[in-house]
Amino acid sequence: MRRSVFVLASLVALLVGATYLPGVGAQVAGGPDYDIPGGHFYTQTNSNAGPNYGYRITNERGIGFWDQFQKLGGFTALGYPASRRFQLDGFFVQATQKYLLQWRPEVSQVYFVNVFDKLHDQGKDAALQQQFGIPAQVDPSVDQATRLGWLNADPAIAAKFGTGPAALQTNGLPTSQITPAGPFSIIRAERDAIQKWNSAGPGGITPGTVSVVNGGDVAKTLGLVPGDAQITETAQGQPLATPTPAATATPVGPTATPTVNPALFPFISKSVNTPPIDCGNGNRVTDCNDSDPNAGTQYIQGHVLDKSGNGLSGYTLEMTYYGNSVMAGTEGDGLFTFILSNSCPAQNLTYQVFVVDGQGRQSSDMRTVNYTNCNTAGVFHFDFVKTS
Repeated sequence: MRRSVFVLASLVALLVGATYLPGVGAQVAGGPDYDIPGGHFYTQTNSNAGPNYGYRITNERGIGFWDQFQKLGGFTALGYPASRRFQLDGFFVQATQKYLLQWRPEVSQVYFVNVFDKLHDQGKDAALQQQFGIPAQVDPSVDQATRLGWLNADPAIAAKFGTGPAALQTNGLPTSQITPAGPFSIIRAERDAIQKWNSAGPGGITPGTVSVVNGGDVAKTLGLVPGDAQITETAQGQPLATPTPAATATPVGPTATPTVNPALFPFISKSVNTPPIDCGNGNRVTDCNDSDPNAGTQYIQGHVLDKSGNGLSGYTLEMTYYGNSVMAGTEGDGLFTFILSNSCPAQNLTYQVFVVDGQGRQSSDMRTVNYTNCNTAGVFHFDFVKTS
């Protein structure tokens, strides 16, 4: 569903309140935050990268993210900043835990990105449901009055959503009915999702609590926020340093061969060209190259397979890089995708990808991707196969 987003500077009162995210921790490191020239520096979402790292939110280059962040209620309403600036659809965007903030220069205002519509367009409905309990998006032909009528099923969720134009400016239209999802009930909207906890939840959440899902964290987990924008930075704006690789006798290619004993884990990584093969011939991984040049969007993609080569849905993978961590789930055919960047960075970057189990424990060897230049290799392919 593609609807325009609206100016939000008048919506502070609707947004204030503690909110939580099903399935994803808040990543609070407990570090300080403080003013910097033209903005503020936060370390609370630095994924334990160290006390000198976090995310700045500023008015640099005439882009007033810091002013708008304060007008919209600050971290109480939006969550802490959770990325550096990046470009999406031709606009400057910055993630907070709860929303993606889009700077609109024609009106000098922040709009909220329709995060859940964009994830639908990217085919991520199954991952949203499996990992976060967020319902699938309904047919876009359902009229507005019907969508707003779905709120009547739960007065507490309806109260959190609000009424009138301001509520639509904040949330967008509902794109699902209120749906049970284990310990909570939830309604999906274009820009956020609202949940009511029916039983006790993580972090001392009590039954009856109504909260807005951390949509910015969801966008990071599912790759809508590119990997290079998730790299933490110093208060002076320097990204977490990329280590200089140690010299080796054997040149390292785009993907390094794993050295871990496969018997240690229930999954082992492999080249897309190693049987069982699930690429080319109409598959969603369209070619069988380990890497390809790509100046558009840079990404890692592959499948989680059983021993016979059948895709395994509902599995979780983790990508780590320089103190940061991103999660991705497999879709119905076992496909996973990690978005690295959409700006073709000219720098050496190293990423490690592996399968994790339901408790977040490593369940495969680590597959290492060494990125240097998108014109050499901007897309990387490999799979993980169940060993028994």
